[in-house]
Amino acid sequence: MNKPLGKIAIIGGGPTGIGVGRELIEAGFEIDVYEAESDFGGVWNAEASCGRTYRSLHLISPKFNTQVPYFPMPDDYPVYPSHKQMLDYIRSYAKAYGLYDRAIFNAPIKSLTPEGDQWRLVTESGQEALYPLVVVCTGLQRVPTYGDYPGYFSGQVLHACDYKSAQQLVDKRVLVIGGGNSGCDIAADLVHSASEVYHSTRRGYYYQPKFIDGKPTPQWLMQLGNKFDTKEETLAYVQEVFRLAGFDGDDYGLPHPDYPLDGAHSVMNSQILYYIGHGNIVPKGDVASFAGNRVRFVDNSEVEVDVVLHATGYKRDFPFLADDLLEWKKGIPDLFLHAAPRNHDNLLFMGFINTSAGLGDGLKTQGLFVRNYARALFEHLPGLERFLAAKKVDTPDLGQSYFVDSYRHLWEADLWKLLGHSRHYREMLVEGAPEDEEKARA
Repeated sequence: MNKPLGKIAIIGGGPTGIGVGRELIEAGFEIDVYEAESDFGGVWNAEASCGRTYRSLHLISPKFNTQVPYFPMPDDYPVYPSHKQMLDYIRSYAKAYGLYDRAIFNAPIKSLTPEGDQWRLVTESGQEALYPLVVVCTGLQRVPTYGDYPGYFSGQVLHACDYKSAQQLVDKRVLVIGGGNSGCDIAADLVHSASEVYHSTRRGYYYQPKFIDGKPTPQWLMQLGNKFDTKEETLAYVQEVFRLAGFDGDDYGLPHPDYPLDGAHSVMNSQILYYIGHGNIVPKGDVASFAGNRVRFVDNSEVEVDVVLHATGYKRDFPFLADDLLEWKKGIPDLFLHAAPRNHDNLLFMGFINTSAGLGDGLKTQGLFVRNYARALFEHLPGLERFLAAKKVDTPDLGQSYFVDSYRHLWEADLWKLLGHSRHYREMLVEGAPEDEEKARA
């Protein structure tokens, strides 16, 4: 490979930044990884402001598809590792592939501005450098969002990112708002400490157990393969198995979902329905209003609570980039494949798409894309021009229209469609490469 024209900057030392860095190092590129905290980990770094973990948290994706290909998790890890084990794994991965030698810690980015055909990066401490390619990997869980309801709540208001342990809310009456994985997990965790737990959701959801037939559910689903002739038959079978296992919300008096089983990000939780069935969690509909410590719901029922905890997601935040440097659509940057700005050819965003799959394959896929992009950019490969033209006009189907119409699902993608399109475009990038460099296609 020809010597790169300059170093590549990676902003963010969470799993995605590490995964991208590993691929670039392996391909022979020089990189600098800027991390605002004192160590790698991102959302799994419990001691940092970016951490999004709490004491009892375990992964909702099993070990087999969370681990990165060719870097397995330790044999003694359970099927669903704890957040501490996940952090140890991420850092061991970074160490094994030389990321610590390329890291600049305690270096939050102050500004990133275009300068000719490069980007000038300035840290909060005043460190400056120019880069011909920058990869932003700061993650989706940046600025917490809260439900907006009439009235005023006089008690304690928290967000899921503030929740660190059930011991925070001992003997409190708590309302958890949000039906996603975080809301369900926290509500189930609180039954061990709170005096009352209410769980408010806006719609019906499908709940999936973490194990079916002695296997982690994602593995069981994968092993169904082509057992049925149609997708509809497959989904009907899966729903019936879940129902027989006790995981049909209808049986607990919950609203029936108004979307197909695979039309929203999976809620993987083996406890939420159990505790609802035992009365430890009281399900409620959407909040209508607040008045002091009273909460009124859309069915006109009311409860008194001490704490409202919003598990209502996050919005993206790029404080180092002027808003007008990006094109925006529905409150998120308009990125080709959720990765490449259409108006910049030397800036990439990785880790800003979600699928119902584990971390490992996603890291590998995104890392390979950046690796081929960097190669095409620095070596002036003809495939780059094809890609740059394609990103202006192509509208690859990532399954977006199939999912629930919500802010959270603006960046949800069908895994197999995403993998197929990612491979197509990363192979396009290295078209015209010398024969002896074909390994970049791997």
